[in-house]
Amino acid sequence: MAFLRLTQRVLFAIALCCSLMAADTSDTPASSDWLQSLWNLPVTNWLKPLFSTPGIPQPARPASTCKIEPLPLVTDPEALEFEASATPDTIGLAPAMSRALAKFQELVAYVGGTFTLKSAYRPPAYQAHLQQVWFKWMELRNNRDPGCQALRAGVQSEFAGHRLIESQKPVTSSDHSRGLAFDATVLMPAAARKAWRAISLDRLAVLAGLIRPDVVRDPVHYKLAIARTSHVAPSTE
Repeated sequence: MAFLRLTQRVLFAIALCCSLMAADTSDTPASSDWLQSLWNLPVTNWLKPLFSTPGIPQPARPASTCKIEPLPLVTDPEALEFEASATPDTIGLAPAMSRALAKFQELVAYVGGTFTLKSAYRPPAYQAHLQQVWFKWMELRNNRDPGCQALRAGVQSEFAGHRLIESQKPVTSSDHSRGLAFDATVLMPAAARKAWRAISLDRLAVLAGLIRPDVVRDPVHYKLAIARTSHVAPSTE
């Protein structure tokens, strides 16, 4: 009996809706609003699939949001100009550092080696950005939350683009930001090493007034030797 009563109610509701739709020949806004209100009643919700156009996909649910804060944007004008530049900034180097760099390049060329400058002066805001990228990647590298994958990919791209290393956190106070360091790839061919076997790469650096403070972990990093006597603790980045 309950099923019969439910069936009767369903047929009555369908007939009522069809009669109202057929009777409504007016295009006035009031008539349309009245029918829309009827259509939105809870009792007619189960009827909507009967009048829906098949094949139209339902709107996708919004993706879950990542609870991790995004990487802060670089807003400092000097840092933005530095990041957009295609060549290392040597203008910001201290005068003594500029002289040592020029002398080192001259010595490397004299023994037949090649010198490629990778990085020199860095604005403090840019150095802070490198540290932010490093910390954010450490936070996201093992994250598998679907909602965080876009953020993770963006931070990973930044991390790789800056050639950062997971085992080497960028320091807060850098010799690069003080204009007292540069990074360079220096190659000395076998013939040069044989002819100048008493002259090593580090010996050439010392002759130019430079040192490599961490040859094992950061072999491309050179800093002004006189910086060792500074009251500021030496950094390796």
